[in-house]
Amino acid sequence: MLSRALRHEIVERTADQLLIQSRMAVDILSAVPDLEGRADEYADRLGREVAARVTIIAADGRVLGDSELDVDGLRRAENHAGRPEVVAAMRGVPGRAIRRSATLAEEMLYLAVPLDPAAPSRGVVRLAVPLTAVAKAQAHVLPLIVMTSLLSILVAGFAGWLAARVPARRLQEMTRAAGEIAAGRMGARAHPGGDDEVADLARSLNRMAAQLEERLALLERERHQLRAMLDAMVEGVLLLDGGGRIVIANPAFGRIFGAAEPLAGRRPLEAARVPALQEAVEAALASPEPVVREITLPGDPGRFIQASLAAVREGSGTVGAVAVFHDVTELKTLEQVRREFVANVSHELRTPLTAIKGYAETLLGGGLDDRDRAAQFVEVIARHAERLRALIEDLLDLAAVEQREARLVMAPVAVADIAGQAEAILRPMAEARELTLAIDIPAGLPLVIADRDRLAQVLINLLDNAVKFTPPGGRVDVSARAAGSAVTIEVRDTGVGIPPGEIGRIFERFYRVDRSRDRREGGTGLGLAIAKHLVLAMNGTIEVDSVPNAGATFRVTLPAAPAVPAATPAITRTHS
Repeated sequence: MLSRALRHEIVERTADQLLIQSRMAVDILSAVPDLEGRADEYADRLGREVAARVTIIAADGRVLGDSELDVDGLRRAENHAGRPEVVAAMRGVPGRAIRRSATLAEEMLYLAVPLDPAAPSRGVVRLAVPLTAVAKAQAHVLPLIVMTSLLSILVAGFAGWLAARVPARRLQEMTRAAGEIAAGRMGARAHPGGDDEVADLARSLNRMAAQLEERLALLERERHQLRAMLDAMVEGVLLLDGGGRIVIANPAFGRIFGAAEPLAGRRPLEAARVPALQEAVEAALASPEPVVREITLPGDPGRFIQASLAAVREGSGTVGAVAVFHDVTELKTLEQVRREFVANVSHELRTPLTAIKGYAETLLGGGLDDRDRAAQFVEVIARHAERLRALIEDLLDLAAVEQREARLVMAPVAVADIAGQAEAILRPMAEARELTLAIDIPAGLPLVIADRDRLAQVLINLLDNAVKFTPPGGRVDVSARAAGSAVTIEVRDTGVGIPPGEIGRIFERFYRVDRSRDRREGGTGLGLAIAKHLVLAMNGTIEVDSVPNAGATFRVTLPAAPAVPAATPAITRTHS
């Protein structure tokens, strides 16, 4: 009823407004000469001014002008003589009608008045507006009516609820407490409020909640402890359900296999893209016994993972599996290094020992009677004994450096002094081999932070190698230059050089590019390894460049001292 009344009120107000506007239009049109020829022009102008559809209709019903139609539309427009509002206007009174417009496809309010009330036969002017305001008002009022009805229902319901609340208050309080406990708020409690059966039930509920809170707190502590333990483990841990999908995975598992979060709910193959991992999991789920597998991960270098898996069973069924993964790459590498080291040491020791034993047996078997040959044998025994001594000393030296047991006295050191010391030691050997040994240290070169004796040992080892592997007539150069906050020392030779495939291994223990030549020269195969570890211990770097048959360049870079106490003199010496 309110909606219909509102509609009626809006329609009446709109009709009154249209009547005023239509009379204004009549006043304007009555002063237009030749209205029939200019009807459409004035219809468009009036339509814009009054914000309504304006139609000018001749006495015979023809549409002379319409603010919503163009010229073609006017020609196609139907005759309006039979429209009820037009019929009323032709009789000299305002006509009004409400209907759906075929042209605009919406419900319209039409109001027509005669152009000349004294002579209705002159024609009619009609104004029309859509009744969207009515629809909007109805749409606005309808929610208000519904809300009012609902509010009335709620008020009535609330009154009934208040009336029924008093006898059920304590039961509702218990329901509330039970709901909060079920939602995880373990501190909720019910208030007994009496000594009857309901109060006893409330007290029982409170006791149950206290016990449940205590046990859940214990479980939470254990869960946090387990999570902390799993997160701190370097081994990867994986817990899977009966379908082989991940339930729990610790961070170490993701690091080992390169798996990205989230992992829960995914199969191991989806998470890690390692087929061997998926096969190990499936084997563990199907096997009644624990499964141990070794998984090789691709890459350069590759990695080796030892997997220990076991199914989790309940009754006669398998409900999941647990897996632990150990990265044993370093262990395998160390084992390989150990095997190679033992083999190399055994070989290096066997050669001189065999020679010593052979010559000693020869001497014991009568060789002492020939004094000339006995002296030669003793010299050979002494040479091999010296080789054994040098090997053992180098092994002990390398072990001390690798285990950081070597005592280094770090202090500012002049490179020129160290180079001169190394040159003095190696000069006789270079002269014996007819080599040119040149030292070129510029003046004012910063001091380096290093252990003086150990740096000398490094240069001596590098020069010793350069001299050994440079043929007669060749050249060995020692130079140095400042490089920012560091000093670079270079040892360059014109020797046989190092093949490209061997450069990456020359700093390994007992590694020789030319084994037969190195043994003839009396080398132990540990000099470069010792040099590398000593340079690293002094916070420096060592590099090598080489061209086969064109020589090699060893480059040692050490940090420069913060300040130079005195300018160091230049050293340029060449010995041939």
